Amino acid sequence: MTAVTLEEFDKANACADELAQDCLDTPITQIRFHCRSHAFPDTRLVWKVETSNRSYALKLDTMSPETGRLRKEFDLLVQLTEHFKTSKNNRVVRPVYMSPSGVFMVTEFVKRPTATDIIYNSEDDAQVAQVYRRAGSWLHDLHGVQNATDYAFRPRWMIDSIREQSTQVPSHVSDISQPMVEEFLAEAASLKNRPDLRVFSHGDFHGLNLIMGQGTAIGLDFTEARDKLAVYDIVDFLKADIYRDGADREVDRSGALTRNKEMFFRQYRHPIDTQILECCLRGRLLKDWLRLWQPDFTCSEFELRKRDRLQIRLQQAFR
Repeated sequence: MTAVTLEEFDKANACADELAQDCLDTPITQIRFHCRSHAFPDTRLVWKVETSNRSYALKLDTMSPETGRLRKEFDLLVQLTEHFKTSKNNRVVRPVYMSPSGVFMVTEFVKRPTATDIIYNSEDDAQVAQVYRRAGSWLHDLHGVQNATDYAFRPRWMIDSIREQSTQVPSHVSDISQPMVEEFLAEAASLKNRPDLRVFSHGDFHGLNLIMGQGTAIGLDFTEARDKLAVYDIVDFLKADIYRDGADREVDRSGALTRNKEMFFRQYRHPIDTQILECCLRGRLLKDWLRLWQPDFTCSEFELRKRDRLQIRLQQAFR
C-alpha cells in the first residue's frame, strides 16, 4: 500500500478540523489513515477519526467537487437510512457530515468484521453460512428500494472480454480453459435478450462492503449504485465463495457451494432468473481467472492464491 504523504495527512487534518468545528460536540483525539482506493490511489482515501467516545470514517475524494461523487453518495445514504428503518436486522452506515466543499463526507465507523473477513478466515462453516444468509437478507431489502422492472439480459461485454482474454493465456492454461470458454459462450448466447429483474442495485456488492454487526448487517460504499440487473449484485457477493473448501459434489454448476448459496436465498426472495445467475457467476469466475493469466498482469502473493482457488472452483463448476 502506498505510504501517506505529508500533504495528504495535512489535508486530512484540515478536513477533521472542519468536522469538529461544524458537527461534533467533543474534540478529536486521533486521526489515522485507514485505506486508499486501489483504482484511484492518488485522489480517494479513507481516514479513521476518533473522539473520546466515537469513531468516524472520513471519506476524502479530491475530485469530488467536480464530479459530485461524494455528495451523491451522502444524499443516497440519507435516503437509504430512511428506507431501512422498516428492517429489524439490516441498515446502512449512518451519514454524519457532508462538507460544503464537496471534498469529503463522514459516516460512522463500525468496529466489526466484514463479510469478507469471515468468509476468508473463519474455520466454522456454519458461521460462514450465516454470513450468506444475512447478506441475502440485506440485499433483498436493498433491491426493494423501488419497484423492479424487466430488462433484457445483454452479456455482450462479458462475452467479448472472455473471448479476448482466452487468446492471451499460456498454452497449458488454454488447454484447461478452452472447453470452459466454449461452454460459457454458448450458454450466454442462448440467454441473450431473455428478460430478468432490474432493480436499484449496490453496484459493488463484495463482502468488504457489508459489515457483520451484532445482529445487524450494515452496508456501505454506494458510489457505484444504480439501476441494473439484480443478478450482478448477487454475483459480486457469491464469487468470494471460492475461498471456502468443498468437494465436487458440494459445488453446483454456478461455481458456488450449494450450502452457502441456499443460505443466501433463504432471505433473498426477489424472482431472478436462476439460469442467468448461473451463467453470470460462471462467467465472472472465468473472467477473473483468465485476467490473472494475462501477460501484462503480475500477480501478488494474494492473487496467486486467488488464481489457484479460481481454477479449482472452475473445474468443479464445469465438470
